[in-house]
Amino acid sequence: MSEKIIKAQAMGRNGQIDFDIAVANDRIEDIKVTKSSETPGIFKQVVGKLKENVIKNQSFAVDAVSGASIMTQAMLDSGSKALKENGIAIQSELPKPEHRDVTLDVDVAVIGSGMAGLMAAARALALGKNVLVLEKNGYIGGATILNGSNVVGTGSKVSANLFGEEAQKDSPALLVKDITRESRGTNYTELSQLLANNIGKAVDFITEFANLTYQKAETQTIEHSVDRQIEMPSESSYELVSKVAEAFTKKGGKILLETRVEQLNKDDQGKLVSLVAEGKHETVKVNFKSLVMAAGGWGARDYREHKTKIPYYGPMTSTGDYFDFAQNMNLVARNLDWYKVYPHGLEVEPGIAKLTTYSTKEATDMGAIFVNTDGKRIVNESAPYTHFRDAIAAQKDKIAFVVMDQRTWDRFYELLLKYGFTADEVQGFFALDGKKSPILVKGDLQTVAQKAGINYTNLQKTLTDYADEVKAGKDHEFNRPAKFMHEYEGSTYYVIEQKLRFCTTLGGYETNKQMQLLDQEFNPVANFYASGEIVGGANGHDSMPSMMNSWSYASGFVAGTEAADNANYQRILSAPAEKADTVSGASAK
Repeated sequence: MSEKIIKAQAMGRNGQIDFDIAVANDRIEDIKVTKSSETPGIFKQVVGKLKENVIKNQSFAVDAVSGASIMTQAMLDSGSKALKENGIAIQSELPKPEHRDVTLDVDVAVIGSGMAGLMAAARALALGKNVLVLEKNGYIGGATILNGSNVVGTGSKVSANLFGEEAQKDSPALLVKDITRESRGTNYTELSQLLANNIGKAVDFITEFANLTYQKAETQTIEHSVDRQIEMPSESSYELVSKVAEAFTKKGGKILLETRVEQLNKDDQGKLVSLVAEGKHETVKVNFKSLVMAAGGWGARDYREHKTKIPYYGPMTSTGDYFDFAQNMNLVARNLDWYKVYPHGLEVEPGIAKLTTYSTKEATDMGAIFVNTDGKRIVNESAPYTHFRDAIAAQKDKIAFVVMDQRTWDRFYELLLKYGFTADEVQGFFALDGKKSPILVKGDLQTVAQKAGINYTNLQKTLTDYADEVKAGKDHEFNRPAKFMHEYEGSTYYVIEQKLRFCTTLGGYETNKQMQLLDQEFNPVANFYASGEIVGGANGHDSMPSMMNSWSYASGFVAGTEAADNANYQRILSAPAEKADTVSGASAK
């Protein structure tokens, strides 16, 4: 048996991908990635799918994976090139795909496989409905895949077990009060109340449905007036969505990947009854009794159209396709220029950011300070995130720097690797030596100031003044709590840039309390529901940490419940016209 390992390299979305191709007797036996800087939750899914297709068809001439086409096409091209350069000719088993038309009849159809869509689908399935999820990407997760798994557990049995007596301090009313305060009254009270009254039910439901385990979130942020944030033990949103999707399919639900919805259809009475979607090699018509739209936001569209100068860190597939395929539904929307802007970002390429929230929060808890290009402090480093955001936005260059010592950097770096960065990626940032963004520099104080373009004299005075205030236990300039003020150790400093970033859109379509979409006359649209980021208002113009995930849970839970109830109602209405032997299912034409 002739065995050989062929090494290949491809340029992915975030950097170089190294992989080995195992060949035996002129057959591709395995593909193993040895290096990657891609988003783990997406990469794990698409590489597994790509590997399966290549080995099955014995060819690198298979289709790239939708939603990750840059990365997967680069791997396919590199794999094919590597085999050719090594004189290996594989006998391809790649069939010529034939396009087909497929019709599916379901009770509830869901567009989008982020947590809002999966929650709605799981809830409707648990209520006995035949449920189909359609996802345009070749992987599940939507924008959820880029977030941590943290949510609030207000009113849940899960939180009661985790927080004990502390959980009794929390309530839906208190959560609404916190939302209102942090959004500065821009939230829509009816939707905020829907979120607060249903998040506990949603957490308990999905915990049991998918056999999930939660723990107290590692970070309980100051925006929440009580400890209520919970997360998966791995803190991974990939673990969350993969477990929910696995439970959903095992219990009879169906997920169609790489299937993009193109149009919505009404019957003769003007009611929404079906949709048409395009897959890789098939056109799918789905007849349903209820439709839940959970297709995420439109941040990538606005980024590409230069509607904002704030760096974007969300999925490039958040393009608001529904503004096109749902145009005939005459839906009403509001606040389409609202974005959730965070202060903790590294601009890893022009206009594209990656989050450092967890790292930065830990660094500031350990005493690190924020300064501007003039070398002066700009904020109470232990204040809510909105204070950081506003302070950075007020700088003429829209940039700030977090200054830390070696012990703080060690922890900062540990959390960078835990939340989406790789060691090679971070080393590459340092190799830029401050000459371009993202700025990460190390050295004595004068060296880091010069490399980062910070006024050294002012920075030196800022650190001296801060050291005096640490000893005095009083921050006279920003009134930072003394427990977060710690003396810098040693003579080695790290300076890390911090820029604003956005992913989530906070406006969107309008619904009633049943998560039923409304038309331009503010009338509910029959059979049409929505959940998640696509619906705006619950968190106002500025959501607290964990609250976008919480909205996906609560809104998905309600939308799934109402869609299932509506399917029951539609079945009753149509019962006299149904034949006794009618069976819901799939048929290929």
